[in-house]
Amino acid sequence: MGKLQIINYQGVTCAMAMVKMFGARLKVCVYVVDGLLVDTGPSRFAREFTSFFSNRWINQVVLTHYHEDHSGNAPWLEKQGVSIYIHPSSIPICQKKAELPIYRHYFWGRRDEFSPLALPDVVDTENGRWQVIESPGHCFDHVTLFNPEIGALFTGDLVVTPKTKLVLRTENVPQIIDSLRRLLQYDFRTVYCGHAGVVEKGREFIQAKLDYLENLQGEVLKMYREGRSLREINKKFFPKLAPLTIVSGGEWASAHMVGSLIKDRK
Repeated sequence: MGKLQIINYQGVTCAMAMVKMFGARLKVCVYVVDGLLVDTGPSRFAREFTSFFSNRWINQVVLTHYHEDHSGNAPWLEKQGVSIYIHPSSIPICQKKAELPIYRHYFWGRRDEFSPLALPDVVDTENGRWQVIESPGHCFDHVTLFNPEIGALFTGDLVVTPKTKLVLRTENVPQIIDSLRRLLQYDFRTVYCGHAGVVEKGREFIQAKLDYLENLQGEVLKMYREGRSLREINKKFFPKLAPLTIVSGGEWASAHMVGSLIKDRK
């Protein structure tokens, strides 16, 4: 699988693995700060990540959401006696072995059952305090961690890229817009993203995503009010069929972005 790339930035250690998929390269990142691990990485890289964990002081884990690329190594950490926290709504999901589509199992590996604890509103570490901000949209249980003292946001999969071209069928784009607006109310500088890595100009990163989605929302609803079909609207903004849409059997598609905006309008 190869070695992890390790980056240290302002007291935060980032460990990144690289996945090559359908001609693209995607990073997956976990973070350690003051004994707190944010996300665990996928089990596909279990050997690399568990070696990394074993050589770090980790006394608690917060999962930004339950997806297997963020929770895949949680069962191993639980066996080491580490407390794992997640939004209360997804605890029942984590207590069962994940039933994944074949392509996701290939991408990220399996995710066995584990029993996380309910994430509180505030997470205390030895030298800091992290505020938990509910930020649904990518996933119903998605949270962001904010530390005002160091101006840091751990954003999981809420942002990833400023110009999203396709989303999961279950994603809610209007909720993503609301969550991005909510985050911009906080005084932060650096974003620690689950896939983009450390983003020093974090506010600009989130603002760019919000501007893009708000503009797309306006254009999509304009065409919808003109009587255009979802198919026509999707073709206008996303003319090329993404390879991931084919491989995933349509679980990932640009049409889900358009459909989510129209459904919300209805």
